[in-house]
Amino acid sequence: MSETNVNSSDNDFILLDDNSSVTMVIDEIVRSPPRENPFHIVDLDDIVRKHLNWLQKLPRVKPYYAVKCNDDKAILQTLALLGTGFDCASKGEIDKVLELGVEQHRIIYAHPIKSMESLKYAKAKHITTMTFDNELELVKIAQFYPESHLVLRIRHDSNKALVPLGKKFGCDTKVEGPWLLEKAKKLNLNVVGISFHVGCGSLDANSFYHAIGAAKVLFEHALSIGYKFSLLDLGGGYPGDAEKPIDEFATAINRALDEFFLNFTDIQIIAEPGRYYVGSAVQLFTVIQGKKIVRDPSNNSRAHHVMYYLNDGVYGTLFDWVSLRAINDLERAWPVITNSKRDRVLLPTTIWGPTCDATDIICENVNFPEHQIGEYVQFKNVGAYGMTFATNFNGFPKPNLEIYVKQKTWKSLLALKNINWKDKTLLLLEQYVET
Repeated sequence: MSETNVNSSDNDFILLDDNSSVTMVIDEIVRSPPRENPFHIVDLDDIVRKHLNWLQKLPRVKPYYAVKCNDDKAILQTLALLGTGFDCASKGEIDKVLELGVEQHRIIYAHPIKSMESLKYAKAKHITTMTFDNELELVKIAQFYPESHLVLRIRHDSNKALVPLGKKFGCDTKVEGPWLLEKAKKLNLNVVGISFHVGCGSLDANSFYHAIGAAKVLFEHALSIGYKFSLLDLGGGYPGDAEKPIDEFATAINRALDEFFLNFTDIQIIAEPGRYYVGSAVQLFTVIQGKKIVRDPSNNSRAHHVMYYLNDGVYGTLFDWVSLRAINDLERAWPVITNSKRDRVLLPTTIWGPTCDATDIICENVNFPEHQIGEYVQFKNVGAYGMTFATNFNGFPKPNLEIYVKQKTWKSLLALKNINWKDKTLLLLEQYVET
Protein backbone atom coordinates (compact mmCIF):
# COMPACT_ATOMS: atom_id res chain seq x y z
CA MET A 1 0.00 0.00 0.00
CA SER A 2 1.43 3.35 -1.08
CA GLU A 3 0.90 6.51 1.00
CA THR A 4 2.10 10.07 0.44
CA ASN A 5 1.98 12.78 3.09
CA VAL A 6 1.10 16.22 1.73
CA ASN A 7 0.23 19.61 3.17
CA SER A 8 -2.46 21.62 1.41
CA SER A 9 -3.78 24.89 2.86
CA ASP A 10 -2.58 23.89 6.33
CA ASN A 11 -4.22 20.47 6.06
CA ASP A 12 -2.15 17.35 6.53
CA PHE A 13 -3.43 14.67 4.17
CA ILE A 14 -2.30 11.16 3.53
CA LEU A 15 -2.75 10.47 -0.17
CA LEU A 16 -3.47 6.88 -1.14
CA ASP A 17 -2.66 5.44 -4.54
CA ASP A 18 -5.48 3.98 -6.63
CA ASN A 19 -4.75 0.43 -5.43
CA SER A 20 -5.08 1.40 -1.77
CA SER A 21 -8.07 2.16 0.41
CA VAL A 22 -9.02 3.26 3.90
CA THR A 23 -10.19 -0.30 4.53
CA MET A 24 -6.63 -1.50 3.94
CA VAL A 25 -5.34 1.22 6.27
CA ILE A 26 -7.71 0.05 9.00
CA ASP A 27 -6.66 -3.57 8.56
CA GLU A 28 -3.06 -2.51 9.19
CA ILE A 29 -4.05 -0.49 12.25
CA VAL A 30 -5.88 -3.42 13.81
CA ARG A 31 -2.76 -5.57 13.42
CA SER A 32 -0.44 -2.89 14.83
CA PRO A 33 0.51 -2.23 18.47
CA PRO A 34 -1.97 -0.04 20.41
CA ARG A 35 -1.47 3.71 20.63
CA GLU A 36 -1.56 5.81 23.75
CA ASN A 37 -4.37 8.15 22.64
CA PRO A 38 -7.60 7.64 20.67
CA PHE A 39 -7.65 8.72 17.04
CA HIS A 40 -10.01 9.25 14.10
CA ILE A 41 -9.60 7.88 10.61
CA VAL A 42 -11.17 10.39 8.21
CA ASP A 43 -12.05 9.20 4.70
CA LEU A 44 -12.55 12.16 2.36
CA ASP A 45 -13.48 9.80 -0.48
CA ASP A 46 -16.55 8.84 1.53
CA ILE A 47 -17.64 12.49 1.61
CA VAL A 48 -17.23 12.74 -2.17
CA ARG A 49 -19.31 9.58 -2.64
CA LYS A 50 -22.01 11.03 -0.40
CA HIS A 51 -22.04 14.20 -2.46
CA LEU A 52 -22.43 12.29 -5.71
CA ASN A 53 -25.27 10.30 -4.18
CA TRP A 54 -27.00 13.55 -3.12
CA LEU A 55 -26.72 14.95 -6.64
CA GLN A 56 -28.27 11.81 -8.07
CA LYS A 57 -31.08 11.39 -5.52
CA LEU A 58 -31.97 15.06 -4.92
CA PRO A 59 -30.98 16.88 -8.13
CA ARG A 60 -33.20 19.92 -7.41
CA VAL A 61 -31.83 20.50 -3.90
CA LYS A 62 -28.49 22.25 -3.46
CA PRO A 63 -26.75 21.17 -0.24
CA TYR A 64 -25.54 23.80 2.23
CA TYR A 65 -23.37 21.81 4.63
CA ALA A 66 -24.09 22.41 8.35
CA VAL A 67 -20.67 23.48 9.62
CA LYS A 68 -21.55 22.77 13.26
CA CYS A 69 -21.69 19.05 12.51
CA ASN A 70 -17.95 18.76 11.90
CA ASP A 71 -15.83 21.84 11.24
CA ASP A 72 -12.55 20.10 10.47
CA LYS A 73 -10.74 22.18 7.87
CA ALA A 74 -10.03 19.25 5.57
CA ILE A 75 -13.71 18.37 5.45
CA LEU A 76 -14.75 21.98 4.84
CA GLN A 77 -12.16 22.36 2.09
CA THR A 78 -13.37 19.18 0.38
CA LEU A 79 -16.96 20.39 0.43
CA ALA A 80 -15.92 23.85 -0.78
CA LEU A 81 -14.18 22.29 -3.77
CA LEU A 82 -17.28 20.16 -4.45
CA GLY A 83 -19.28 23.38 -4.70
CA THR A 84 -21.65 23.00 -1.75
CA GLY A 85 -23.03 25.93 0.15
CA PHE A 86 -22.58 26.28 3.90
CA ASP A 87 -25.01 26.66 6.79
CA CYS A 88 -23.24 28.79 9.39
CA ALA A 89 -24.57 29.61 12.84
CA SER A 90 -21.92 31.98 14.25
CA LYS A 91 -19.20 34.46 13.42
CA GLY A 92 -16.61 31.74 14.00
CA GLU A 93 -18.21 29.37 11.50
CA ILE A 94 -18.57 32.11 8.92
CA ASP A 95 -14.88 32.96 9.31
CA LYS A 96 -13.85 29.32 8.81
CA VAL A 97 -15.76 29.16 5.53
CA LEU A 98 -14.69 32.56 4.21
CA GLU A 99 -11.06 31.69 4.88
CA LEU A 100 -11.40 28.89 2.31
CA GLY A 101 -12.34 31.40 -0.37
CA VAL A 102 -16.03 30.50 -0.41
CA GLU A 103 -18.20 33.24 -1.91
CA GLN A 104 -20.71 34.98 0.35
CA HIS A 105 -23.70 33.84 -1.71
CA ARG A 106 -22.83 30.25 -0.77
CA ILE A 107 -23.41 30.97 2.94
CA ILE A 108 -26.70 31.12 4.83
CA TYR A 109 -26.56 32.52 8.36
CA ALA A 110 -29.02 29.94 9.64
CA HIS A 111 -29.27 30.84 13.32
CA PRO A 112 -32.70 32.35 14.07
CA ILE A 113 -31.33 34.37 17.02
CA LYS A 114 -28.33 36.61 16.33
CA SER A 115 -26.62 39.12 18.56
CA MET A 116 -26.45 42.76 17.52
CA GLU A 117 -22.71 42.42 16.95
CA SER A 118 -23.27 39.33 14.81
CA LEU A 119 -25.66 41.25 12.59
CA LYS A 120 -23.13 44.05 12.17
CA TYR A 121 -20.48 41.47 11.39
CA ALA A 122 -22.66 39.71 8.79
CA LYS A 123 -23.33 43.06 7.15
CA ALA A 124 -19.63 43.92 7.06
CA LYS A 125 -18.82 40.53 5.51
CA HIS A 126 -21.71 40.80 2.99
CA ILE A 127 -23.44 37.66 4.27
CA THR A 128 -26.88 38.50 2.95
CA THR A 129 -29.19 35.56 3.64
CA MET A 130 -30.26 34.77 7.21
CA THR A 131 -33.12 33.21 9.16
CA PHE A 132 -35.53 34.54 11.77
CA ASP A 133 -38.49 33.11 13.70
CA ASN A 134 -39.90 35.88 15.92
CA GLU A 135 -40.99 39.51 16.06
CA LEU A 136 -38.14 40.90 18.18
CA GLU A 137 -35.56 39.39 15.83
CA LEU A 138 -37.25 41.27 13.00
CA VAL A 139 -37.04 44.52 14.96
CA LYS A 140 -33.35 43.90 15.63
CA ILE A 141 -32.64 43.13 11.97
CA ALA A 142 -34.55 46.23 10.89
CA GLN A 143 -32.21 48.29 13.06
CA PHE A 144 -28.85 46.69 12.22
CA TYR A 145 -29.18 44.98 8.81
CA PRO A 146 -32.42 46.04 7.08
CA GLU A 147 -31.15 45.21 3.58
CA SER A 148 -30.59 41.53 4.41
CA HIS A 149 -32.55 38.72 2.72
CA LEU A 150 -34.65 37.00 5.35
CA VAL A 151 -35.89 33.43 5.58
CA LEU A 152 -38.72 32.63 7.98
CA ARG A 153 -38.09 29.46 9.94
CA ILE A 154 -41.23 27.50 10.76
CA ARG A 155 -41.58 24.68 13.26
CA HIS A 156 -42.31 21.22 11.96
CA ASP A 157 -40.95 18.50 14.22
CA SER A 158 -40.24 14.93 13.23
CA ASN A 159 -41.99 12.42 15.47
CA LYS A 160 -38.66 10.68 15.97
CA ALA A 161 -35.37 12.58 15.85
CA LEU A 162 -32.05 12.26 17.66
CA VAL A 163 -32.20 15.91 18.71
CA PRO A 164 -35.60 17.69 18.46
CA LEU A 165 -35.18 21.40 17.75
CA GLY A 166 -38.72 22.74 17.59
CA LYS A 167 -38.90 23.65 21.27
CA LYS A 168 -36.10 26.14 20.74
CA PHE A 169 -36.52 27.43 17.17
CA GLY A 170 -39.28 27.86 14.62
CA CYS A 171 -42.64 29.61 14.61
CA ASP A 172 -46.15 28.23 14.41
CA THR A 173 -47.09 27.85 10.75
CA LYS A 174 -50.81 28.57 10.82
CA VAL A 175 -51.04 31.67 13.03
CA GLU A 176 -47.64 33.08 13.89
CA GLY A 177 -46.08 32.53 10.45
CA PRO A 178 -48.54 34.72 8.47
CA TRP A 179 -48.45 37.35 11.22
CA LEU A 180 -44.64 37.54 11.12
CA LEU A 181 -44.65 37.94 7.34
CA GLU A 182 -47.08 40.83 7.68
CA LYS A 183 -44.91 42.35 10.43
CA ALA A 184 -41.85 42.10 8.18
CA LYS A 185 -43.79 43.82 5.39
CA LYS A 186 -44.65 46.73 7.68
CA LEU A 187 -40.94 47.06 8.58
CA ASN A 188 -40.05 47.13 4.87
CA LEU A 189 -37.87 44.02 5.25
CA ASN A 190 -37.12 41.68 2.38
CA VAL A 191 -38.33 38.16 3.23
CA VAL A 192 -37.26 35.79 0.46
CA GLY A 193 -38.37 32.36 1.63
CA ILE A 194 -39.22 29.71 4.19
CA SER A 195 -37.03 27.25 6.09
CA PHE A 196 -37.66 24.43 8.54
CA HIS A 197 -35.70 21.82 10.45
CA VAL A 198 -37.47 18.57 11.34
CA GLY A 199 -34.82 17.68 13.95
CA CYS A 200 -31.28 16.37 13.90
CA GLY A 201 -31.03 12.78 12.68
CA SER A 202 -34.70 12.34 11.80
CA LEU A 203 -35.91 8.76 11.51
CA ASP A 204 -39.15 9.79 9.80
CA ALA A 205 -38.83 10.59 6.09
CA ASN A 206 -42.46 11.68 5.79
CA SER A 207 -41.82 14.59 8.15
CA PHE A 208 -40.09 16.30 5.20
CA TYR A 209 -43.12 15.73 2.97
CA HIS A 210 -45.48 17.37 5.45
CA ALA A 211 -43.09 20.23 6.24
CA ILE A 212 -42.81 21.10 2.54
CA GLY A 213 -46.59 21.12 2.36
CA ALA A 214 -46.73 23.54 5.30
CA ALA A 215 -44.15 25.78 3.64
CA LYS A 216 -46.29 26.00 0.50
CA VAL A 217 -49.13 27.56 2.50
CA LEU A 218 -46.84 30.38 3.59
CA PHE A 219 -45.50 30.83 0.06
CA GLU A 220 -49.10 31.47 -1.02
CA HIS A 221 -49.76 33.86 1.88
CA ALA A 222 -46.59 35.75 0.99
CA LEU A 223 -47.88 36.27 -2.54
CA SER A 224 -51.13 37.67 -1.18
CA ILE A 225 -49.30 40.43 0.74
CA GLY A 226 -46.82 41.37 -1.96
CA TYR A 227 -43.83 39.05 -1.46
CA LYS A 228 -42.54 36.75 -4.18
CA PHE A 229 -40.41 34.16 -2.46
CA SER A 230 -37.31 32.77 -4.14
CA LEU A 231 -35.95 30.29 -1.57
CA LEU A 232 -37.13 27.09 0.09
CA ASP A 233 -34.76 25.70 2.72
CA LEU A 234 -35.40 22.06 3.71
CA GLY A 235 -33.07 22.20 6.71
CA GLY A 236 -31.22 19.21 8.11
CA GLY A 237 -32.11 15.88 9.68
CA TYR A 238 -30.84 13.45 7.02
CA PRO A 239 -29.28 10.11 7.99
CA GLY A 240 -25.52 9.80 7.69
CA ASP A 241 -24.60 6.30 8.85
CA ALA A 242 -23.20 3.96 6.21
CA GLU A 243 -26.06 1.54 6.81
CA LYS A 244 -28.81 4.18 6.54
CA PRO A 245 -29.38 5.29 2.93
CA ILE A 246 -31.05 8.55 2.02
CA ASP A 247 -33.38 6.99 -0.57
CA GLU A 248 -36.55 7.04 1.52
CA PHE A 249 -35.98 10.70 2.41
CA ALA A 250 -35.26 11.64 -1.20
CA THR A 251 -38.45 9.93 -2.33
CA ALA A 252 -40.56 11.87 0.20
CA ILE A 253 -38.90 15.19 -0.68
CA ASN A 254 -39.16 14.74 -4.45
CA ARG A 255 -42.81 13.72 -4.13
CA ALA A 256 -43.54 16.81 -2.04
CA LEU A 257 -41.75 19.16 -4.44
CA ASP A 258 -43.70 17.69 -7.35
CA GLU A 259 -46.99 17.99 -5.49
CA PHE A 260 -46.63 21.34 -3.73
CA PHE A 261 -44.12 23.41 -5.70
CA LEU A 262 -44.58 22.47 -9.33
CA ASN A 263 -46.32 25.79 -10.05
CA PHE A 264 -43.75 27.93 -8.23
CA THR A 265 -41.06 28.98 -10.71
CA ASP A 266 -37.66 30.60 -10.16
CA ILE A 267 -37.28 29.12 -6.68
CA GLN A 268 -33.95 27.95 -5.35
CA ILE A 269 -34.30 24.85 -3.17
CA ILE A 270 -31.56 24.19 -0.64
CA ALA A 271 -31.03 21.93 2.37
CA GLU A 272 -28.66 21.91 5.33
CA PRO A 273 -27.27 18.35 5.59
CA GLY A 274 -24.55 17.82 8.16
CA ARG A 275 -24.74 14.30 9.54
CA TYR A 276 -25.47 13.00 6.03
CA TYR A 277 -22.12 14.16 4.68
CA VAL A 278 -19.75 13.28 7.50
CA GLY A 279 -21.36 10.60 9.67
CA SER A 280 -19.90 7.60 7.87
CA ALA A 281 -16.66 9.35 6.86
CA VAL A 282 -15.04 8.99 10.29
CA GLN A 283 -14.12 5.96 12.39
CA LEU A 284 -12.83 6.04 15.95
CA PHE A 285 -10.10 3.79 17.32
CA THR A 286 -9.87 3.43 21.08
CA VAL A 287 -7.81 1.13 23.25
CA ILE A 288 -8.96 -0.88 26.26
CA GLN A 289 -7.05 0.57 29.20
CA GLY A 290 -8.73 -1.43 31.91
CA LYS A 291 -10.96 -4.45 32.40
CA LYS A 292 -13.01 -5.47 35.41
CA ILE A 293 -14.59 -8.91 35.81
CA VAL A 294 -17.69 -8.90 37.99
CA ARG A 295 -18.06 -12.31 39.64
CA ASP A 296 -21.28 -14.23 40.01
CA PRO A 297 -22.39 -13.69 43.65
CA SER A 298 -23.41 -17.34 43.91
CA ASN A 299 -20.27 -18.70 42.27
CA ASN A 300 -17.13 -16.59 42.57
CA SER A 301 -15.30 -18.67 39.94
CA ARG A 302 -17.71 -17.65 37.21
CA ALA A 303 -17.70 -14.30 35.40
CA HIS A 304 -21.10 -12.63 35.75
CA HIS A 305 -20.33 -9.44 33.86
CA VAL A 306 -17.36 -7.73 32.17
CA MET A 307 -16.62 -4.00 32.19
CA TYR A 308 -14.12 -2.33 29.84
CA TYR A 309 -12.62 1.12 30.24
CA LEU A 310 -11.61 2.84 26.99
CA ASN A 311 -9.48 5.91 26.35
CA ASP A 312 -12.38 7.81 24.73
CA GLY A 313 -16.02 8.16 25.70
CA VAL A 314 -19.08 10.40 25.83
CA TYR A 315 -17.04 13.42 26.94
CA GLY A 316 -15.01 12.93 23.79
CA THR A 317 -16.08 11.48 20.46
CA LEU A 318 -19.15 9.58 21.68
CA PHE A 319 -21.24 12.37 23.24
CA ASP A 320 -23.68 12.11 20.34
CA TRP A 321 -24.44 8.53 21.34
CA VAL A 322 -26.31 9.75 24.40
CA SER A 323 -29.00 10.90 21.96
CA LEU A 324 -29.05 7.48 20.36
CA ARG A 325 -29.70 5.79 23.67
CA ALA A 326 -32.42 8.33 24.44
CA ILE A 327 -34.49 7.18 21.46
CA ASN A 328 -33.43 3.52 21.77
CA ASP A 329 -31.49 3.56 18.51
CA LEU A 330 -29.08 1.09 20.08
CA GLU A 331 -28.27 -0.78 16.90
CA ARG A 332 -25.84 1.95 15.92
CA ALA A 333 -24.43 2.56 19.40
CA TRP A 334 -22.24 -0.51 19.26
CA PRO A 335 -18.53 -1.05 18.75
CA VAL A 336 -17.42 -2.89 15.62
CA ILE A 337 -16.91 -6.61 16.08
CA THR A 338 -14.11 -7.56 13.72
CA ASN A 339 -13.92 -10.97 12.05
CA SER A 340 -10.96 -11.98 14.20
CA LYS A 341 -13.11 -11.62 17.33
CA ARG A 342 -16.39 -13.14 16.15
CA ASP A 343 -15.52 -16.59 17.47
CA ARG A 344 -14.81 -15.34 20.99
CA VAL A 345 -17.10 -16.03 23.92
CA LEU A 346 -19.95 -13.54 24.28
CA LEU A 347 -20.29 -12.07 27.75
CA PRO A 348 -22.68 -9.52 29.29
CA THR A 349 -20.70 -6.32 28.92
CA THR A 350 -20.63 -2.66 29.86
CA ILE A 351 -18.20 -0.29 28.13
CA TRP A 352 -17.11 2.92 29.85
CA GLY A 353 -15.23 6.01 28.80
CA PRO A 354 -12.05 7.07 30.63
CA THR A 355 -13.36 9.83 32.91
CA CYS A 356 -14.36 9.60 36.57
CA ASP A 357 -17.99 10.43 35.74
CA ALA A 358 -20.39 7.48 35.99
CA THR A 359 -22.49 8.94 33.14
CA ASP A 360 -19.51 8.37 30.82
CA ILE A 361 -21.02 5.12 29.64
CA ILE A 362 -20.87 4.00 26.01
CA CYS A 363 -23.05 0.89 26.05
CA GLU A 364 -24.51 -1.15 28.88
CA ASN A 365 -25.53 -4.77 29.39
CA VAL A 366 -24.79 -5.92 25.85
CA ASN A 367 -23.46 -9.26 24.70
CA PHE A 368 -19.95 -8.56 23.44
CA PRO A 369 -16.98 -10.82 22.56
CA GLU A 370 -14.40 -10.92 25.32
CA HIS A 371 -11.48 -8.52 24.74
CA GLN A 372 -8.18 -7.99 26.51
CA ILE A 373 -6.44 -4.93 27.88
CA GLY A 374 -4.43 -3.25 25.11
CA GLU A 375 -6.73 -4.31 22.26
CA TYR A 376 -8.38 -1.84 19.93
CA VAL A 377 -12.10 -1.16 20.03
CA GLN A 378 -13.39 0.44 16.83
CA PHE A 379 -16.49 2.60 16.28
CA LYS A 380 -17.97 3.48 12.89
CA ASN A 381 -20.17 6.42 11.91
CA VAL A 382 -18.71 8.95 14.34
CA GLY A 383 -18.12 11.85 11.95
CA ALA A 384 -21.16 13.83 13.07
CA TYR A 385 -20.52 15.96 16.16
CA GLY A 386 -17.77 13.62 17.39
CA MET A 387 -15.10 16.32 17.39
CA THR A 388 -17.21 19.46 17.80
CA PHE A 389 -18.74 18.12 21.04
CA ALA A 390 -15.48 16.67 22.37
CA THR A 391 -13.99 18.10 25.56
CA ASN A 392 -10.81 17.61 27.60
CA PHE A 393 -12.77 16.80 30.76
CA ASN A 394 -10.61 15.15 33.43
CA GLY A 395 -7.56 16.09 31.35
CA PHE A 396 -8.09 13.34 28.77
CA PRO A 397 -7.03 14.37 25.25
CA LYS A 398 -9.33 14.67 22.29
CA PRO A 399 -8.64 12.15 19.53
CA ASN A 400 -6.05 12.90 16.88
CA LEU A 401 -7.12 12.93 13.23
CA GLU A 402 -5.61 10.99 10.34
CA ILE A 403 -7.06 12.20 7.03
CA TYR A 404 -6.96 9.97 3.96
CA VAL A 405 -7.94 10.61 0.36
CA LYS A 406 -7.06 8.89 -2.88
CA GLN A 407 -4.62 10.75 -5.13
CA LYS A 408 -7.07 10.56 -8.02
CA THR A 409 -9.85 12.07 -5.92
CA TRP A 410 -7.78 14.95 -4.58
CA LYS A 411 -6.43 15.77 -8.03
CA SER A 412 -9.99 15.79 -9.34
CA LEU A 413 -11.20 18.06 -6.54
CA LEU A 414 -8.47 20.59 -7.20
CA ALA A 415 -9.40 20.56 -10.90
CA LEU A 416 -12.95 21.60 -9.95
CA LYS A 417 -11.81 24.70 -8.08
CA ASN A 418 -12.71 27.32 -10.66
CA ILE A 419 -15.68 25.59 -12.30
CA ASN A 420 -19.24 26.78 -11.76
CA TRP A 421 -21.82 24.71 -9.90
CA LYS A 422 -23.69 23.24 -12.86
CA ASP A 423 -20.57 22.27 -14.81
CA LYS A 424 -18.97 20.96 -11.62
CA THR A 425 -21.95 18.70 -11.07
CA LEU A 426 -21.73 17.21 -14.55
CA LEU A 427 -18.00 16.63 -14.31
CA LEU A 428 -18.33 14.93 -10.94
CA LEU A 429 -21.04 12.62 -12.17
CA GLU A 430 -19.52 11.78 -15.52
CA GLN A 431 -15.76 12.05 -15.29
CA TYR A 432 -13.84 12.69 -12.13
CA VAL A 433 -14.66 10.37 -9.25
CA GLU A 434 -15.77 6.76 -9.32
CA THR A 435 -19.23 6.31 -7.81
